[in-house]
Amino acid sequence: MVVTATRLDRLSEVVEQVLPEGTELVEARFSRGPLLTLLVDREGGPVDHEFCAYIISVVAPALEEEGYGGMIEVSSPGIERPLTRPSHFRRFVGRQVRVRVGEPVGGRRNFTGVIERVADTGFVLRLSENGEEVELPFGSVTRAHLKEDLDK
Repeated sequence: MVVTATRLDRLSEVVEQVLPEGTELVEARFSRGPLLTLLVDREGGPVDHEFCAYIISVVAPALEEEGYGGMIEVSSPGIERPLTRPSHFRRFVGRQVRVRVGEPVGGRRNFTGVIERVADTGFVLRLSENGEEVELPFGSVTRAHLKEDLDK
């Protein structure tokens, strides 16, 4: 089963339309072939086994109506949650992140630092290794996630 980015975008839209209020689709991706993995977060409660099972029961019928009959996995985004939308970067200003960009910026593609500020088209990252600031456009980000120091 070949799945295009357009198809994944459409399935994500369907999921977002049926999620309960206060629940956010952080990321949707295909894992291990046709397994649709949904990372969800919610306000006011844990993303535990019971909640994940409930989300599957809500989204599965809507996805079937859309023509998707494959397996669905629902999970918490975890402590190093992905940042997939500009609103995520705004929400986590002041937090440390790891970012990968498609086209090199200043000769590099991987950055670790603190989100200093966010604009409409990108964000400024204060680099961990030297304190310098680098501006990264949202359109160039291929992967970004929070970086938690578990040794603290």
